[in-house]
Amino acid sequence: MIFPSSPFLLDEKVFPPLGIMYLSAYLKKCGFSVQCIDLASEELDVQADIVGISFTTPQRNEAFRLAQILRKRKTLIAGGPHPTFMKRECLERGFDYVIEGAGEIKLARLLRSLTGKRIKFIPINDPDEIPFPDRDCIDLKNYKYFLNRAETTPILTSRGCPYRCAFCSKMPFKVKFQSPKRIAEEIFLVEKKYGYRSFMIFDDIFILKEKRLEDLYSILGSSYQFRCFVRADLVNERICEILRKLGVVEVGIGIESGSDKILKINRKGTTSIQNSLAVKILHSFGIRVKAFIIIGLPGETEETVEETREWLLRNPVEDVDITIFQPYPGSAIFANPETFGVKFSYDGNSWYKGRPGFYKSSCDTKTLSRNRITELRDKLELEFKKFSSGS
Repeated sequence: MIFPSSPFLLDEKVFPPLGIMYLSAYLKKCGFSVQCIDLASEELDVQADIVGISFTTPQRNEAFRLAQILRKRKTLIAGGPHPTFMKRECLERGFDYVIEGAGEIKLARLLRSLTGKRIKFIPINDPDEIPFPDRDCIDLKNYKYFLNRAETTPILTSRGCPYRCAFCSKMPFKVKFQSPKRIAEEIFLVEKKYGYRSFMIFDDIFILKEKRLEDLYSILGSSYQFRCFVRADLVNERICEILRKLGVVEVGIGIESGSDKILKINRKGTTSIQNSLAVKILHSFGIRVKAFIIIGLPGETEETVEETREWLLRNPVEDVDITIFQPYPGSAIFANPETFGVKFSYDGNSWYKGRPGFYKSSCDTKTLSRNRITELRDKLELEFKKFSSGS
């Protein structure tokens, strides 16, 4: 299992690749021998005959480069977000097979057919039956993320998102939640085996079920520290009270834009007032906020960017991520750009998050060129970004 490098990021070695770690755990339980390589921190030293490469759209050119290197000697399988939506492209660029969507069972079945190995499938009828990620397949200490100066490692407690934002790539399936008991078991194990007491919860939206949060707190108490992602229209005082008691010290929240026009066009389902209220409530409970902002969404104009600037001035947050909109496969905008009034090129520079000064937009709105979108993003970042994660 290979996770390609991401040279466009400020730091590639922040979080370990949970995707291939989940796959490794499941395949090992089925009886396969698995080697995992994260090219952010390891050399390409492939010993297996069958290679799976899991990658996102920004990593696709690196994945295709790896495929060209390995294809003469190895059987190649593509998986992850990009192959899920761009199967034909992956097959044309050197891969033999593509796994779409959640990969555990599909990959095990494919490997059984390729190897002839008689294996016993581990059932996954319930999210609690998914094996814990294989945290021994890579060196966790190669990755550094600090929350309040504490070394922090990622954990996933659910898969999926019920919302339909037009800019988001996603598979059309229901959210699958792990139980509080199962979450606690993983946390206890990670603490005992690796020493972590601080966790980055990578769920798309951690606060979807209030009762689940309450039950998790009843098991964990206030013994740990967390960062998670929330959604503005779900934030209320009761949710924040539970988060604070649970140990959540910081949240990331998708504000996207300070313009209600932009939020509506892009089917976000929230308003600027809801976004402001969410920040206010979170702050009242002592929870830090990192606001995610996208510049260049469909409908974006000089005026809507100024509305975003004014929103940030009215709602000071501890940190911001100000990114450029890139239409990604699997999103409504990628599939129907004319409907949303944008034009874009699908090239090797289509990443949304990266090194300051190296951004390059690939998308024009009706009134903003891609160069102007880049300029506006850079200007906002210069004004509002403290270049600190709030750690």
